[in-house]
Amino acid sequence: MIALSLRIADDSDREFCEQLNRRNMSAYLARRGIEWDSARFEVSWQDFENLIILNSSFAVGHMRLTPEPPTLGLRDLQILPEYQHQGIGSWAVQQAKAMAESRSFRGLKLRVYEENPATALYARLGFRPVSTIAGTVHLVWDTPSD
Repeated sequence: MIALSLRIADDSDREFCEQLNRRNMSAYLARRGIEWDSARFEVSWQDFENLIILNSSFAVGHMRLTPEPPTLGLRDLQILPEYQHQGIGSWAVQQAKAMAESRSFRGLKLRVYEENPATALYARLGFRPVSTIAGTVHLVWDTPSD
């Protein structure tokens, strides 16, 4: 049974989040000749709003947000591989949309490598591409107008 919730990450969660990012993103980075940079992750850890995705009390992923006015940026959404394809990513994106709306942002934006299968998820959830730069698709979801 899935019982999803979010909680604010603390410093004890950093290693879990970094290792999950590294694990999920390694093939994309290798394809581009990019090496993992722990120092860069550490800086972003300090700058971003880091949230843990829980199934009951077990961490199954994380989501990282940052203001990118006029939108809220969804900078990372990572799910443990064994929990993917169960609706957790869709649920997390819906939570991020609700946060964007409640914080009066005009939308939610994100970037995804063009070969990442998550592009289909984002299209299904109402995101539209605004540009593709060096193999990275920039997507935006606009908050509903009143």
